[in-house]
Amino acid sequence: MNQTNLHGIHNAPENSLLHEWKRLTNEGLAASRSHCVAHAMGWYLRALQVAHRLLTNPDPDVMDEDRLAAYVIAHLNIADCYSAMNEPSNAAECLSCAHYKLVSLLQSQEASPSLQIAAGRQLRHTYAALENHHTRHGEHQLVEKALDAGRMHMVLPGARLH
Repeated sequence: MNQTNLHGIHNAPENSLLHEWKRLTNEGLAASRSHCVAHAMGWYLRALQVAHRLLTNPDPDVMDEDRLAAYVIAHLNIADCYSAMNEPSNAAECLSCAHYKLVSLLQSQEASPSLQIAAGRQLRHTYAALENHHTRHGEHQLVEKALDAGRMHMVLPGARLH
């Protein structure tokens, strides 16, 4: 599961949606560590609902990077559960959904520059997860299309944007 990614999310006020997302995600991680994938999935699905609210209703106290990270991590965790339940097609769909959201933000005329920068940073996580899915499960149409859609937005380390 994507527990290490939680450390990249900044502290959130206890009454914020981000705090609730962290709580739900930590419950999912605890269930996952106890090898209870079904319970973990339930927690992660609830965390995704909160992450979606964070993304669609921005809170001025929550950074764009954290809002997008919550959305991506929720998808990655759910995809991990699907993989653990031997449902690679559902995992592919979940990974593709997050990846396409990031690509659409990068291409959006309405997205703020900070949200686009955050999307560019998060894209490497979804791209890596899609590549890992490809390696573990072979070709899947959704995965291949999502990888193709994201390639043009991938920036090599050390490359400069003009």
